[in-house]
Amino acid sequence: MQRLVIASLLAGLALSGCDSRQALVPPPPREQTADAPPPTASTAAPAAHAPGSASAAASAAAARAPLMNDAQLGELMRKLSERPGDFPSRNFVSNETSLLDVAPALRDGRLRGRAYVGVGPEQNLTYVGLSEPEIAYVVDIRRGNALELVFLRACMERGESRVQFVSALTSRGVPRALVDAQEPVTVQQIAEAFRGAKPEASLRDDAMASARAWMERLGWVATGAELAELRVIRDAFAAKGLELAYSMEGSARKYPSLGSLLALTTDQGDAATFLGTEETYRRVRAFVLGNRLVPVVGDFAGSQALKGVAKDIAERGLQLGVFYTSNVEQYLFEGTAYARFTTNVRAMPSDEASVIVRVWFDQGRRHPKQRSGHRTTTVVAPLGRFLERAGSGAYKTYWSVVTDST
Repeated sequence: MQRLVIASLLAGLALSGCDSRQALVPPPPREQTADAPPPTASTAAPAAHAPGSASAAASAAAARAPLMNDAQLGELMRKLSERPGDFPSRNFVSNETSLLDVAPALRDGRLRGRAYVGVGPEQNLTYVGLSEPEIAYVVDIRRGNALELVFLRACMERGESRVQFVSALTSRGVPRALVDAQEPVTVQQIAEAFRGAKPEASLRDDAMASARAWMERLGWVATGAELAELRVIRDAFAAKGLELAYSMEGSARKYPSLGSLLALTTDQGDAATFLGTEETYRRVRAFVLGNRLVPVVGDFAGSQALKGVAKDIAERGLQLGVFYTSNVEQYLFEGTAYARFTTNVRAMPSDEASVIVRVWFDQGRRHPKQRSGHRTTTVVAPLGRFLERAGSGAYKTYWSVVTDST
């Protein structure tokens, strides 16, 4: 659950004029990091595929030139980011088992080559894989989320395959069963093979070194607090592996593991998460290593982040394709926060193809589209209809918003 604490909103500061080697957002007095190790190798050349095949499309995506260089990406991250806010849970991974309910809608060809805006950690990689945008901005009030995306990026640099990525992510050596595997393996098989593996101190060190090397290339001079948070993220994945799950302060609820979320399929049995197939992982990895994923620290109702994203989309001559809000809007119905949010969304270049994706957590009230065995319901709606209805004052609660497309 992507819960925002609106009472802690802080005014964003304009960061575009900051020194190119500073922290992502203005921190307390900081300490300089030690020199980072040299960057890791980039994407290997993909294998050739038959023209016109899905694999050929993945190869074409992998062959695209980077959207921007590392320094430019780091500067954009600083320019767009606001000061972080407080958050009462550890969102190392998603908890939305209905993630793929919107897969058919996000595969609409009209969404390709556009801008994607989202919130939270790894689920955005799946939605990027489905919608195939030109650029993706992941805006989250937690600075830890930006750090986690940096960590995931570093793991992708070290992992040319799904198995190598999971090895880097969990600080575990590749199990012999996967080394010897001859056929394409499923996410379930990968998770099962890694379940018996133990984290290794040398691989934990490698993971941290890779993440710090990536920050160095971004021009992000981390504070002591940021490095401590990065270690917490690394250690969480090392301790639990693919069994890592979302957690909320004061909640005894059992949440789904990362492995089970990555193994989700569509109603047609399609392994559609970013780790579902080798082909999808290779395509998403090329997107990320091509500096097309932009982590942003910001509040959906804030004064800087989403406005800056809208401006950057316009300057690139793009239209918004997908805006994934999770259930953030639920917490924006306080005071004038929701009105500020809709104003920010309205600033984004959009058209009749643009959509907004939301999540409802039952919390004792079942959504009309909620499926058996799922606590969450993920829905998609035309962005234009949402803005029109919001402008007319039709939405008084999050329930009225999330059921408007039923």
